[in-house]
Amino acid sequence: MTALNISGLSCQYDQTTVLSNLDLQVEDGEIVCLLGRSGCGKTTLLKAISGLLQPSAGSISLHGREVSSARGTLPPEQRSIGMIFQDYALFPHLTVFHNIAFGLKDLSRKDTRKRVEEMLELVNLSGLEKRYPHELSGGQQQRVAIARALANNPSLLLLDEPFSNIDSQVRQRLVREIRDILKQQKVAGLFVTHSRDEGFAFADSVAVMHEGKILQRGRSFDVYNRPANRFVAEFMGSGNLLPCEIINSRTVSTPLGLVESSKEIAAKPGQVAELFIRPQMFSIEKCQCENPADPAQIKSQQFMGTNLRTEVKLKESILVVENSIPFPESTAVELSVQPHDLVLFDQKGHSL
Repeated sequence: MTALNISGLSCQYDQTTVLSNLDLQVEDGEIVCLLGRSGCGKTTLLKAISGLLQPSAGSISLHGREVSSARGTLPPEQRSIGMIFQDYALFPHLTVFHNIAFGLKDLSRKDTRKRVEEMLELVNLSGLEKRYPHELSGGQQQRVAIARALANNPSLLLLDEPFSNIDSQVRQRLVREIRDILKQQKVAGLFVTHSRDEGFAFADSVAVMHEGKILQRGRSFDVYNRPANRFVAEFMGSGNLLPCEIINSRTVSTPLGLVESSKEIAAKPGQVAELFIRPQMFSIEKCQCENPADPAQIKSQQFMGTNLRTEVKLKESILVVENSIPFPESTAVELSVQPHDLVLFDQKGHSL
């Protein structure tokens, strides 16, 4: 069943449109990541879903029940939604136990204790119920926030940059742990972040937002490798744009020479386009030619831990390449493109 259905949603602040005719569906047990730069409308969308902001157009439904539209909006406390924030939003004067129990108003004391104990075990915090938030690490505080959000058995969990204040090493482990918890509890989740890597690791699918609209929705692998337009391609990771001309259904001509595609190209021979190439799709080796006429040359290299980020000067262009072999500056090199599904854009930046 569809946990969340958003249709034609528009929202405004002071007559300024922040969300425009937005559609989004999240199925039961599915985790969807909203990816986008600051100001694109991600947090505004969460506010509308939670009931903190009324739409100017469109509708929001939870499990088939309309909860928001331009006609009216259901209060947040009646929506069965859990929320997790980047600053944890824990009550500093309450213990872990009472932070988790805060929203369990309708349970008896015995049932409340049982539910809190279940949540503590779920998030691996058993034995810490008497501690206060300042006595916990950042990762532990976020686990308390997760336990509190899940204690009322929400039908949908909204997560607003929940890992941004946590150390990078702890963050990787916490991303896996919280994903496992949501899957175990079969709770649908909508996760907001500007970090591509977090989105890839945490979500089942990603939706890339820009200027209040969702430009593309799909599995991380598909959005990364088959972007709908130039903005999505560049947002999902660095790349190089080269002018090209379509030669036939599998070949394009570029400043590097002929480049082959592993799938058929949906464009006519002679059409001018742009070829988008990820840095890792290049092969680079020292030029074997004597006195090459116009060689590519190493401009700079930066060691990134697992590979080298290499800038290569090719005529008037600078290409970014990932490789594992160090080269002295100004070394003449030969570049080739590994066979793959070529990403091509027309003059308006749309995928071919």
